[in-house]
This record gives sequence, structure tokens and C-alpha cells, in this order.
Amino acid sequence: MAQALAGLKPLDDPRLLVGVNTADDAGVFLVDERLALVQTVDLLTPMVEDPYTFGRIAATNSLSDIYAMGGTPLTALNIVGFPAPLDKQLLAEILRGGQDAVVTAGAVICGGHTFNEKEIKYGLSVTGRVDPERIVTNAGAKPGDVLLLTKPLGTGIFAQTMMTSDSIDPNFYRAAVASMTQLNRAAAEAMVRWGANAATDITGYGLLGHAQELAEASRVGLVLDALCLPVIPGVLELCAAGVEDPGMVMNENSFASSVSFDEEVPIPLRKLMWESETSGGLLVSLPEHASEGFRRDVEAEGGIAVVVGSVTDVSPGRISVVGERR
Repeated sequence: MAQALAGLKPLDDPRLLVGVNTADDAGVFLVDERLALVQTVDLLTPMVEDPYTFGRIAATNSLSDIYAMGGTPLTALNIVGFPAPLDKQLLAEILRGGQDAVVTAGAVICGGHTFNEKEIKYGLSVTGRVDPERIVTNAGAKPGDVLLLTKPLGTGIFAQTMMTSDSIDPNFYRAAVASMTQLNRAAAEAMVRWGANAATDITGYGLLGHAQELAEASRVGLVLDALCLPVIPGVLELCAAGVEDPGMVMNENSFASSVSFDEEVPIPLRKLMWESETSGGLLVSLPEHASEGFRRDVEAEGGIAVVVGSVTDVSPGRISVVGERR
């Protein structure tokens, strides 16, 4: 994508507060001194068999980019690729799942676009609002901040297991689906309330890919403690048994030159940190004094907020992964 964008003339419009230059989660456009619009688009292929559940997951994933900027979703448009020969009841259930997620977020679906496609694809184009003075980007992390993660890792391994296994542990299935259908709304509200300096949501580039983009945009170094990472129960055992998400290789090839691991970091955890996540959590960079209040507020809404690392002024743009809790 960077190569493709390199051929485009950079936009020079003062109303564009956040564009493509920092690889942020969404674009931000200034309407007036008190209002900016946050805009994003995303779509997924199914990772579960139930169409309603898939619809919820895909919509939650799309909404997450708005939350990562500290915004509030307002409207959404459905984007659907659907094979013409398939039963349209499947499509109805996908759309119902998406609508329920959007309604839970307090937003409204205004319509959308459907096209004939060989495989099912679904997502949303979402518009939200944000105070121009309180935008959270991936470019503001400061040395001394702590890093908190608001969902467990492992949804890529889950998706791969769904594709390749004849059976899946019911508890593993429920835990993964619960994570992927949980909105990042509480975390977004808490990070604005507690003055987060930066944030990004963890999706296709995995924890390390998105964290590296944050480090580069903020011109800081990051230290991540692998042993503190929240993980969906059962995922590390699957990693150790050889289950791999295809995104692991792609992400490692793209970002490995900026990441170093202590020898103590177990191989399954290393793999998991490269895994592509679906509807993952927010990685939030906060002043240390605000981290406890942030964690308390997120947990009060049924979520998690786990301290997984820190921000440093050493080696800007790079990540050091340690294997001991420090």
C-alpha cells in the first residue's frame, strides 16, 4: 500500500487533520472549530459459520477504527460482496448482525452497496464525530507513557482453526466470538477521559505491526512485555502445536527489521504477536498516573485493560520485546 500511495500527489488541505501520512486508523476532516468528522471503511470474509455472528463481528471491526481515534460513530453504510446464487436469507442474517452491532454503538445504518462476488465479504463505511481538540492519533505517544491493551490476542489462530479443523472447543469458540463482538466503545471513552496520548486498534498487521506504526509515527521506542499479554485461553497451545495464521509471515516480513526479542520470549508468544487480529482491542499510550483510572473505567464496563509495555525515547521507531515482567 505504501508503494501505491507513493505515486499519488500529497493532499494539501488544512481541513484534513489526519490523512494517510501516519498510517492512522481513520481519516479526520475538520468541519468547524468544534466538530471534526472521522471516516473509515473496512470489510471481512467470514471466519465463523453463523451469518448473524459474522455480521456482528465485521461491523464491530469496522466501528473500531472510529473508536481508535477517540471518536463516536454516527452513521454507517453496508458494503456487501455476495455470490448471486446463494440463499438471500444468509445475506439477511449478515445484515441483521451488522445492524445490531451498529445500534449497540448508538449509530444508524443509512444504506449501503451490494455487489456480486465469488465469496462473501461484508463490512461498513463509518462516519463518526470527534472534538478537534481531543483527537487521538497514533502519533502522540510520549516517553514515560505506559501501554495498555484492551482485548486478548488470538483471533487469527481462531479463524485458522475454524478453517482447518473438523471440531473446535466450545469454550474457545465462545471466548473468541465474545472478544470479536465486543465494541471498543468503553475503551475509547475512557482514553479520552484520561488523556491518552496515542492509540491504535490491533487488526490485520497484528500487535507488532500496529505497534511499530505507532512507534514510527510518534518517533518513540516501545518496550513490550510478552508475558503480560492477554491471550484467549487455548491459543498458545495451538500455536505450540503448529497452527499458524497466514498473516504471521506477512507481518513478520513487513516489520521484523524494527523488532527485537529477548531470548526468554517463548516461540508461541512470538508467533502470536505477529498474528493478524480480527476486531482486536486498542493499544493505548497513557501517562502512567492515568493508567489505573483508565483500567478501572474499562473494567467497570465489562472490558479489560492490561499494561503490556512502556514508551521510551531510546531507538525511535523500534520495538523491544522482553520476556520478563519488569
